[in-house]
Amino acid sequence: MDRLLNVLIRLKDLDRRVLFIFVALAVAIPVLKPMGLPIRSSRESVDFHRELTSLKAGDTILFSFDYDPQTRAELDPMTRVIWTTCFEKGVKIIALTLYPGGVGVADEISKELAEIHGKTYGEDYLFLGYNPDWSGTMLRLGESFRKTYPTDQLGRETGSFPIMENVDSYADTPLLVSVSSSAMAEYWAIWAGGKFGQKVITGNTAIQAVLVYPYYYSGQISGFLGGLKGAAELEMLTGQIGAATRGMDSQTTGHVLMVVFILLGNVAFLAERLRKRRAA
Repeated sequence: MDRLLNVLIRLKDLDRRVLFIFVALAVAIPVLKPMGLPIRSSRESVDFHRELTSLKAGDTILFSFDYDPQTRAELDPMTRVIWTTCFEKGVKIIALTLYPGGVGVADEISKELAEIHGKTYGEDYLFLGYNPDWSGTMLRLGESFRKTYPTDQLGRETGSFPIMENVDSYADTPLLVSVSSSAMAEYWAIWAGGKFGQKVITGNTAIQAVLVYPYYYSGQISGFLGGLKGAAELEMLTGQIGAATRGMDSQTTGHVLMVVFILLGNVAFLAERLRKRRAA
Protein backbone atom coordinates (compact mmCIF):
# COMPACT_ATOMS: atom_id res chain seq x y z
CA MET A 1 0.00 0.00 0.00
CA ASP A 2 2.79 2.41 0.91
CA ARG A 3 4.59 1.67 -2.35
CA LEU A 4 1.44 2.47 -4.33
CA LEU A 5 0.96 5.73 -2.42
CA ASN A 6 4.57 6.74 -3.13
CA VAL A 7 4.11 6.09 -6.85
CA LEU A 8 0.92 8.16 -6.94
CA ILE A 9 2.48 11.01 -4.96
CA ARG A 10 5.42 11.18 -7.36
CA LEU A 11 2.99 12.18 -10.08
CA LYS A 12 2.80 15.62 -8.42
CA ASP A 13 6.46 16.19 -9.20
CA LEU A 14 6.34 15.05 -12.81
CA ASP A 15 8.44 17.39 -14.98
CA ARG A 16 6.13 19.73 -16.87
CA ARG A 17 8.21 19.20 -20.00
CA VAL A 18 7.05 15.59 -20.02
CA LEU A 19 3.46 16.82 -19.96
CA PHE A 20 4.17 19.17 -22.87
CA ILE A 21 5.57 16.28 -24.90
CA PHE A 22 2.45 14.18 -24.25
CA VAL A 23 0.20 17.09 -25.24
CA ALA A 24 2.20 17.73 -28.41
CA LEU A 25 1.91 14.07 -29.41
CA ALA A 26 -1.81 13.96 -28.58
CA VAL A 27 -2.44 16.98 -30.81
CA ALA A 28 -0.05 16.12 -33.66
CA ILE A 29 -0.70 12.41 -34.20
CA PRO A 30 -4.42 12.78 -35.17
CA VAL A 31 -3.50 15.50 -37.65
CA LEU A 32 -0.92 13.26 -39.32
CA LYS A 33 -3.05 10.12 -39.03
CA PRO A 34 -6.77 10.96 -38.65
CA MET A 35 -8.66 8.70 -36.26
CA GLY A 36 -12.11 9.23 -37.74
CA LEU A 37 -13.81 9.88 -34.41
CA PRO A 38 -17.61 10.15 -34.78
CA ILE A 39 -19.07 13.62 -35.20
CA ARG A 40 -22.73 14.27 -34.44
CA SER A 41 -24.30 16.94 -36.64
CA SER A 42 -26.14 19.71 -34.82
CA ARG A 43 -29.51 21.06 -35.90
CA GLU A 44 -28.03 24.36 -37.06
CA SER A 45 -25.40 22.60 -39.22
CA VAL A 46 -28.05 20.35 -40.76
CA ASP A 47 -30.11 23.45 -41.63
CA PHE A 48 -27.03 25.11 -43.11
CA HIS A 49 -26.36 22.03 -45.24
CA ARG A 50 -30.00 21.87 -46.35
CA GLU A 51 -30.00 25.48 -47.54
CA LEU A 52 -26.71 25.00 -49.36
CA THR A 53 -27.64 21.77 -51.11
CA SER A 54 -31.11 23.04 -52.07
CA LEU A 55 -29.48 25.39 -54.56
CA LYS A 56 -29.92 24.47 -58.21
CA ALA A 57 -27.50 24.53 -61.11
CA GLY A 58 -27.41 28.02 -62.59
CA ASP A 59 -28.28 29.75 -59.30
CA THR A 60 -26.02 32.61 -58.21
CA ILE A 61 -25.25 33.22 -54.55
CA LEU A 62 -23.54 36.06 -52.72
CA PHE A 63 -20.58 35.03 -50.55
CA SER A 64 -18.86 37.35 -48.09
CA PHE A 65 -15.35 36.67 -46.77
CA ASP A 66 -15.89 38.37 -43.42
CA TYR A 67 -12.58 37.29 -41.92
CA ASP A 68 -8.84 37.74 -42.32
CA PRO A 69 -5.70 35.58 -41.89
CA GLN A 70 -5.98 35.52 -38.07
CA THR A 71 -8.92 33.11 -38.17
CA ARG A 72 -8.14 31.13 -41.33
CA ALA A 73 -7.43 27.89 -39.45
CA GLU A 74 -10.98 27.89 -38.11
CA LEU A 75 -12.90 29.38 -41.04
CA ASP A 76 -11.06 28.29 -44.19
CA PRO A 77 -12.40 24.72 -43.93
CA MET A 78 -15.97 26.07 -44.00
CA THR A 79 -15.25 28.24 -47.02
CA ARG A 80 -13.63 25.40 -48.94
CA VAL A 81 -16.57 23.04 -48.41
CA ILE A 82 -19.10 25.74 -49.36
CA TRP A 83 -17.28 26.72 -52.56
CA THR A 84 -16.63 23.10 -53.52
CA THR A 85 -20.29 22.20 -53.01
CA CYS A 86 -21.42 25.15 -55.13
CA PHE A 87 -18.96 24.44 -57.93
CA GLU A 88 -19.93 20.76 -58.01
CA LYS A 89 -23.62 21.70 -58.25
CA GLY A 90 -23.04 24.30 -60.96
CA VAL A 91 -23.93 27.19 -58.64
CA LYS A 92 -22.23 30.52 -59.41
CA ILE A 93 -20.62 32.67 -56.73
CA ILE A 94 -20.32 36.44 -56.45
CA ALA A 95 -17.85 37.10 -53.64
CA LEU A 96 -16.84 40.17 -51.69
CA THR A 97 -15.13 41.06 -48.42
CA LEU A 98 -15.73 43.69 -45.77
CA TYR A 99 -12.28 43.08 -44.24
CA PRO A 100 -9.09 44.65 -45.65
CA GLY A 101 -7.25 41.44 -44.82
CA GLY A 102 -9.93 39.39 -46.50
CA VAL A 103 -8.76 40.32 -49.98
CA GLY A 104 -5.76 38.00 -49.95
CA VAL A 105 -7.77 35.19 -48.37
CA ALA A 106 -10.54 35.46 -50.96
CA ASP A 107 -8.16 35.72 -53.89
CA GLU A 108 -6.16 32.65 -52.83
CA ILE A 109 -9.07 30.34 -52.05
CA SER A 110 -11.23 31.33 -55.03
CA LYS A 111 -8.43 30.87 -57.55
CA GLU A 112 -7.31 27.57 -56.05
CA LEU A 113 -10.79 26.00 -56.03
CA ALA A 114 -11.70 27.44 -59.43
CA GLU A 115 -8.62 25.79 -60.92
CA ILE A 116 -9.43 22.45 -59.27
CA HIS A 117 -13.00 22.47 -60.58
CA GLY A 118 -12.28 24.06 -63.96
CA LYS A 119 -14.30 27.20 -63.32
CA THR A 120 -13.88 30.45 -65.24
CA TYR A 121 -13.54 33.87 -63.62
CA GLY A 122 -16.36 36.20 -64.65
CA GLU A 123 -18.59 33.33 -65.73
CA ASP A 124 -18.71 30.92 -62.80
CA TYR A 125 -17.42 33.18 -60.05
CA LEU A 126 -16.52 36.81 -59.46
CA PHE A 127 -14.64 38.62 -56.71
CA LEU A 128 -15.91 42.18 -56.27
CA GLY A 129 -13.20 43.09 -53.75
CA TYR A 130 -13.14 45.10 -50.52
CA ASN A 131 -15.49 47.87 -49.50
CA PRO A 132 -14.83 49.69 -46.19
CA ASP A 133 -18.36 51.00 -45.63
CA TRP A 134 -19.89 47.73 -44.43
CA SER A 135 -23.35 48.99 -43.44
CA GLY A 136 -23.70 51.15 -46.55
CA THR A 137 -22.49 48.25 -48.69
CA MET A 138 -25.08 45.87 -47.24
CA LEU A 139 -27.86 48.36 -47.93
CA ARG A 140 -26.72 49.41 -51.41
CA LEU A 141 -26.37 45.78 -52.56
CA GLY A 142 -30.13 45.50 -52.10
CA GLU A 143 -30.54 48.16 -54.79
CA SER A 144 -27.73 47.35 -57.22
CA PHE A 145 -24.60 45.19 -57.17
CA ARG A 146 -23.20 47.07 -60.17
CA LYS A 147 -23.59 50.49 -58.58
CA THR A 148 -22.20 49.33 -55.26
CA TYR A 149 -19.20 47.74 -56.98
CA PRO A 150 -18.75 49.46 -60.36
CA THR A 151 -15.53 47.48 -60.85
CA ASP A 152 -14.14 44.22 -59.55
CA GLN A 153 -10.99 43.82 -57.44
CA LEU A 154 -8.75 44.41 -60.48
CA GLY A 155 -10.63 47.45 -61.77
CA ARG A 156 -12.59 45.75 -64.54
CA GLU A 157 -16.17 46.89 -65.16
CA THR A 158 -18.50 44.67 -63.12
CA GLY A 159 -21.33 44.79 -65.63
CA SER A 160 -19.08 43.41 -68.37
CA PHE A 161 -18.90 39.93 -66.81
CA PRO A 162 -21.38 37.24 -67.95
CA ILE A 163 -22.13 36.21 -64.35
CA MET A 164 -23.68 39.64 -63.77
CA GLU A 165 -25.97 39.51 -66.78
CA ASN A 166 -29.13 38.62 -64.84
CA VAL A 167 -27.98 39.42 -61.31
CA ASP A 168 -27.98 42.90 -59.77
CA SER A 169 -29.52 42.75 -56.27
CA TYR A 170 -30.52 40.47 -53.42
CA ALA A 171 -33.74 39.74 -55.30
CA ASP A 172 -31.65 37.83 -57.86
CA THR A 173 -29.70 35.72 -55.35
CA PRO A 174 -31.49 32.90 -53.48
CA LEU A 175 -28.86 32.79 -50.74
CA LEU A 176 -26.24 34.92 -49.00
CA VAL A 177 -23.42 33.13 -47.20
CA SER A 178 -21.23 34.97 -44.69
CA VAL A 179 -18.20 33.26 -43.18
CA SER A 180 -17.37 35.59 -40.34
CA SER A 181 -15.06 36.13 -37.39
CA SER A 182 -17.12 39.01 -36.02
CA ALA A 183 -20.66 40.37 -35.84
CA MET A 184 -20.84 40.86 -39.62
CA ALA A 185 -23.11 37.85 -40.01
CA GLU A 186 -25.59 39.41 -37.60
CA TYR A 187 -25.53 42.67 -39.56
CA TRP A 188 -26.14 40.77 -42.81
CA ALA A 189 -29.21 39.27 -41.16
CA ILE A 190 -30.40 42.72 -40.05
CA TRP A 191 -29.67 44.75 -43.19
CA ALA A 192 -29.87 42.24 -46.04
CA GLY A 193 -32.39 39.91 -44.43
CA GLY A 194 -34.50 42.35 -42.44
CA LYS A 195 -34.81 45.07 -45.07
CA PHE A 196 -34.63 43.13 -48.33
CA GLY A 197 -35.74 39.61 -47.37
CA GLN A 198 -32.44 38.02 -48.35
CA LYS A 199 -32.01 34.48 -46.97
CA VAL A 200 -28.79 34.31 -44.90
CA ILE A 201 -26.69 31.42 -43.63
CA THR A 202 -23.39 31.88 -41.85
CA GLY A 203 -20.25 30.21 -40.56
CA ASN A 204 -18.64 31.70 -37.46
CA THR A 205 -15.74 31.29 -35.11
CA ALA A 206 -16.67 29.31 -32.00
CA ILE A 207 -16.45 32.35 -29.73
CA GLN A 208 -18.82 34.30 -32.00
CA ALA A 209 -21.30 31.48 -32.55
CA VAL A 210 -23.06 31.98 -29.21
CA LEU A 211 -24.20 35.42 -30.39
CA VAL A 212 -25.73 33.98 -33.56
CA TYR A 213 -28.20 31.68 -31.81
CA PRO A 214 -30.88 34.39 -31.24
CA TYR A 215 -30.86 35.19 -34.97
CA TYR A 216 -31.02 31.49 -35.82
CA TYR A 217 -33.92 30.69 -33.50
CA SER A 218 -35.83 33.77 -34.68
CA GLY A 219 -35.43 32.62 -38.29
CA GLN A 220 -33.34 35.61 -39.37
CA ILE A 221 -30.44 33.25 -40.07
CA SER A 222 -31.52 29.99 -41.70
CA GLY A 223 -28.54 27.91 -40.59
CA PHE A 224 -25.06 28.36 -39.21
CA LEU A 225 -21.78 26.63 -38.45
CA GLY A 226 -20.10 27.16 -35.08
CA GLY A 227 -16.31 27.03 -35.13
CA LEU A 228 -14.17 24.10 -36.20
CA LYS A 229 -16.83 21.67 -34.96
CA GLY A 230 -19.38 23.23 -37.30
CA ALA A 231 -16.92 23.00 -40.18
CA ALA A 232 -16.28 19.33 -39.39
CA GLU A 233 -20.04 18.68 -39.28
CA LEU A 234 -20.42 20.22 -42.74
CA GLU A 235 -17.52 18.11 -44.02
CA MET A 236 -19.27 14.99 -42.73
CA LEU A 237 -22.65 16.01 -44.19
CA THR A 238 -21.14 16.67 -47.63
CA GLY A 239 -18.66 13.79 -47.56
CA GLN A 240 -15.74 16.20 -47.98
CA ILE A 241 -13.51 15.07 -45.13
CA GLY A 242 -10.71 17.59 -44.63
CA ALA A 243 -8.84 19.84 -42.22
CA ALA A 244 -11.77 20.45 -39.87
CA THR A 245 -12.39 16.75 -39.26
CA ARG A 246 -8.69 16.17 -38.59
CA GLY A 247 -8.70 19.20 -36.31
CA MET A 248 -11.59 17.81 -34.27
CA ASP A 249 -9.71 14.53 -33.81
CA SER A 250 -6.77 16.56 -32.56
CA GLN A 251 -8.90 18.68 -30.22
CA THR A 252 -10.62 15.61 -28.79
CA THR A 253 -7.41 13.73 -27.99
CA GLY A 254 -5.87 16.88 -26.51
CA HIS A 255 -8.88 17.50 -24.28
CA VAL A 256 -9.05 13.87 -23.16
CA LEU A 257 -5.38 13.97 -22.22
CA MET A 258 -5.88 17.15 -20.19
CA VAL A 259 -8.77 15.52 -18.29
CA VAL A 260 -6.53 12.52 -17.57
CA PHE A 261 -3.80 14.83 -16.24
CA ILE A 262 -6.31 16.63 -14.00
CA LEU A 263 -7.59 13.32 -12.62
CA LEU A 264 -4.05 12.08 -11.97
CA GLY A 265 -3.21 15.34 -10.20
CA ASN A 266 -6.19 14.93 -7.91
CA VAL A 267 -5.30 11.30 -7.24
CA ALA A 268 -1.76 12.33 -6.31
CA PHE A 269 -3.12 15.04 -3.99
CA LEU A 270 -5.46 12.59 -2.24
CA ALA A 271 -2.68 9.99 -1.97
CA GLU A 272 -0.43 12.53 -0.25
CA ARG A 273 -3.18 13.44 2.23
CA LEU A 274 -3.78 9.76 2.96
CA ARG A 275 -0.12 9.11 3.65
CA LYS A 276 0.07 12.10 6.04
CA ARG A 277 -3.04 10.91 7.84
CA ARG A 278 -1.62 7.41 8.25
CA ALA A 279 1.68 8.83 9.55
CA ALA A 280 -0.05 11.03 12.17
